[in-house]
Formats: sequence, C-alpha cells, structure tokens
Amino acid sequence: MINIIFILFSFIFSQSSILSISGFGESNFYKNSASLGSGQIELFSTSPKSGSPSAIATIWRNRFTSVNVSNQFQNLNIYGYNFFTNGINLLSISFPISKDKAVQFSINPQYWSQYSLNENNQNEVFKFDGINYSYKSHYYGRGGFSNFSLVWSQRFNKKFEFGIRFDNYFGNKFQSDSTFTYNISLNSEGEDIISPNSMTITNSTHHYQGHGFEFSGNYIINNFFKLGFSYSRLGPLTISRKKYFTAGLIRSNKIIDNINILNQKYTFGLKYKLNDNFGIITEAKFKKWESVDSELLIMKSQHYNQDKYSLGSYYHLIESGDGFFSSFTIRSGLFLKIFKNLESADLIKDYGVTLGSSFRYNKNANSINVSVIFGKREYDKYSIQNEQYIDCVLGIEVGEKWFIRKK
Repeated sequence: MINIIFILFSFIFSQSSILSISGFGESNFYKNSASLGSGQIELFSTSPKSGSPSAIATIWRNRFTSVNVSNQFQNLNIYGYNFFTNGINLLSISFPISKDKAVQFSINPQYWSQYSLNENNQNEVFKFDGINYSYKSHYYGRGGFSNFSLVWSQRFNKKFEFGIRFDNYFGNKFQSDSTFTYNISLNSEGEDIISPNSMTITNSTHHYQGHGFEFSGNYIINNFFKLGFSYSRLGPLTISRKKYFTAGLIRSNKIIDNINILNQKYTFGLKYKLNDNFGIITEAKFKKWESVDSELLIMKSQHYNQDKYSLGSYYHLIESGDGFFSSFTIRSGLFLKIFKNLESADLIKDYGVTLGSSFRYNKNANSINVSVIFGKREYDKYSIQNEQYIDCVLGIEVGEKWFIRKK
C-alpha cells in the first residue's frame, strides 16, 4: 500500500493533483482566462464584440490580429501541505481574413505529470527459502505532450457560426521504477536487523506524436437564446518507448504502439442573452476514454471518464464614447466535474466557484482578464482524502491591425 506520497510540481505545467498520477497525466483545463470566470465555460465568448481563443466558433469576431497569453497561479492543499505553482497554459495568435473569417495558431500543454511516489512495505515480511525479506518501491515520472493547433473560424450566415481545429500532439516522458529488497534477521538480543539485499531499476522513455480535431458550432435561435455544440477527438496517437533495466546495463528494442482513438468529447451549451450587457450560460461536457495498454500509463492506471456541468453569468459595463477605455466585465459561475476510472471503482468529484473580471481598452483591441477558481476534489486514493485548491488565471490580449490596410 502506498502510504507516503511526494508529488513534485513543475513550473512548465501548473495544474497538478491526484489526476496527475493516472493515464497520461492531468489535462490542461484552463485555456481561456476570460471564460473561466463564468463557470469554466468552453463554447461561448463572454467578451463584448470579440471572440474567445478556446471557443473556436467565435474567433472570427476578432477584428484585430490578436496575441493571447494565459498564465495560471495555483495554491494546492493536500493533507495539510500547501504547494504553490505557476505556468503558461496557452499562447495563441489569430488573424482576421475578412469580416466573417479568421484563422488562429496556438500552442498549449495538453497532458502533463510530474510525480515521485514511495511505496513502503518494510513492515510486511515474506519468507523465501528460509530467509525473511521485505521490500519498498519508488516510482518517478515527468513529462507529457503538448498541442500545436490550427483553427479556421467563420460566420456562415446571420444565424450560424462554426470553427474547425486541427491538432498536432508532440512530447516526451521519462519514467523510473525502482524496487529495493532487504534481508531481515534477529540479533542476539532479539531485535530485527534489516540489511540491503538487491536493487532493481527500470527506466523508460516515451515519445508521443499524434493528431486530433474539433468541430464547434453556435446557432442563434432568437434574440435571447443561442445553442452551442462541439465534438472533438484525440487520435491517432503513436507512442515510441524504450526500457533500460538496472541502471542502463540492459536496453530493450524500441517498442511502437499505435492508438487509433484515445478519447472523444461532446459538449452542449445554451446561452441566454437578456440584453447586450447581461447573459447566463449553461454547459454540459462528456469526455470518454478508450482503454489502452497499462504499460503506457502512469502507475498502470487507466484514464478517468469525465462529466462536467457548468453554470455561468457575465455583465458588461460598456463605455459609449471613443475614449481609451472600452468596457469592463464581471463574471461568476459554478462547476461540477465527475471523474470515473475506466477499470476501477475510483471516483473523483471536483466542484467549485469561479469569479472573474476583465477590461478592454484601446478601441477594444487589448484586454486584461483575471479569473479565480475556488475548488475542492473529493476522493479516497493512496491513503489520501480530498484536496483543495485556489487557481488564479491571468490573461493578456494584445491586438493590432497588421493585415488591414490603413486608409
């Protein structure tokens, strides 16, 4: 039984939790610093007269060449220990092609983990060939893969807008599993004497290369309601790995695994726009994983299917003049995520409250967004129950008319 856990966090990818030590690691949930404040919505934009880099059907609304950077700061509490991390979650740049079309290039971490786990079983003694033994194991891993994507976003007509994203996944992971065995004997006073017996180390490297896509569309029902939908797929994915046994003395041949479909995601949403300044959004997301060879996964643990439900709102304070200040937005929301492991009975509930604000300036070209997430995850795994976190996500958007001829 694993009764001591050390989880090491990375400044490259700031989200780290119990979700980091299963599957391929923890997913990057935070790609849009603005919409996060409205319950972590994904399909709609909550900014006036502009799109969202993660809501791909809305990117065509950006009238400027826009550069977006999103950075997360996290304070995570596990078992009374606090961990502070930070990292960049998204870097994107979008270009308007015409008044109804735009393209976007972006890069973001997709799945990442860094962990160090000790499994201490020295209190458990087994006997072999008349000799008493005990053992302990150590598991270390670091890495994952990122996504470089290309998006085409367009307004088809006055009622319908859509976006198509093509993904290219790439990355590496290093993993080391160690087992130490000990002899147990009694001295003349009847006390246990523990002495090292053997050590086995297996190091492995994983290289990831794959593709995926997403289609998203929003349909205006009337002046008040808008319906949203998206479908995404991760796959095919190729994983090349090598194993090095006992500190590199023996090396295996390259093993190549091809996975046709890794996961699929369906998202449905409804936006109620009371007026030009105030709106309410609700969304439901369902992410389903395919079972893969456990040798490819962290701790040989399968992924978690995810059901997510979000409720958010926003309110715009819009400046009517032509001054430097364009608008100020206040956002709030709730979310609930339920993670169910593919093979075991493990269940994780993740829920919380979101708050956010932003202001746009320089004729709506630039913006600064801040969102705060207060969340809690409930689970019982590796002798640990629950974790609490506070995430602050800061986003900066810089816009310029690079491809529009000035009169």
